[in-house]
Amino acid sequence: MKIAQADQTVDCPHRAPCGACSLLCQPYGEQLESKRRRLTEALGRSVRFTPRQILPTLPSPDIEGYRTRAKMAISTDRDRRSVLGYFQRRSREVVDAPDCGVLVPELLETTRALRRLLNSSISIPYALRYIDLRCGSDPELQHLTLVVRDDSLPRLPIEAIVKDCPHIAGIAVNLNPKGGSQVIKGRIEPVSGAREVYVDSAGLSLRVSPGSFFQVNLGLLPELHSRMSAFLGTGSLLVDLYAGVGTHGLALRKSFGRILCIEGVRSSVADARATIKAGQVDNVEVLANPIRRTLSRLHSEKPEAVVLNPSRIGAESQVLATIISSSAKRLAYLSCDPTTLARDLQMLIGGGFELVTVQAVDMMPQTRQIEALALLRR
Repeated sequence: MKIAQADQTVDCPHRAPCGACSLLCQPYGEQLESKRRRLTEALGRSVRFTPRQILPTLPSPDIEGYRTRAKMAISTDRDRRSVLGYFQRRSREVVDAPDCGVLVPELLETTRALRRLLNSSISIPYALRYIDLRCGSDPELQHLTLVVRDDSLPRLPIEAIVKDCPHIAGIAVNLNPKGGSQVIKGRIEPVSGAREVYVDSAGLSLRVSPGSFFQVNLGLLPELHSRMSAFLGTGSLLVDLYAGVGTHGLALRKSFGRILCIEGVRSSVADARATIKAGQVDNVEVLANPIRRTLSRLHSEKPEAVVLNPSRIGAESQVLATIISSSAKRLAYLSCDPTTLARDLQMLIGGGFELVTVQAVDMMPQTRQIEALALLRR
């Protein structure tokens, strides 16, 4: 895996006001060490460990041009020009970001074209609240979700977008009348072209729809899965909880006789099943239910290993209790919040699991965001 240099830095013309990347201009080696230190501090409040158990931060192959998703807010400035960018620190003021360096170049190119379109109309900027632009492994095949304030507002320039943004392969619309920090709420209506993007992973082409979560840094997935596989080993059954589109379970399919993925988000379930069908995978099953409603399968199926990848709020206590009382001997927990990870590790360790290692994973260079992979056994 290619690794960025420790003394490498990234500058950005939007650094001062923009709230998206708070570690810009800090040498990359310092960023990695600060994330390891913050993870250690978060865990130290509730989990006992030795320094050897906290591994150095897993670096990203790229520290700029890595991000495959752009969720941008839309506003207007004092001169009524369209602003497309990110919220200012501790503010709802939108900072225009025409030169965002963490986006893959093809996405950045598309955001510039969209900004020009927004400035070509008086009414369009007021109709839109956000854009959600993403790509998969092919950055020239992109999907755009337009988040609108009101379905009675002026007709959206779909034809103009298709003409002026050649990388956009599909467009959808989402109605979000109340705004807030959540970009997409409720139903997503496809209006043009492709309805998803695809990510090449572990010999499969994973389908990812607009409503489905997927990591924005694709370059770290192979190394992440290699470490999971080496620790979890082989067996007859692995259960993947909070499975999403099946990213991790499908990557580990050759190490286990069966994989059981459990996921409650409908679009993610549909994506995982579509990938399984297209890839002719015969040993992976996807259960479409909230995790807590399918916990009985953890007892009846008797898995040797579990993968846990919850959202920022962490795993539900009922889920952790069921893992503790199950037959699982090894657990890989991928977390996106050190605080909830510490809480959940405390319960798992109290229930008989041993923390082998925990490692920050730098999925989002230049930002304070910390992902972490904890490996446990008993």
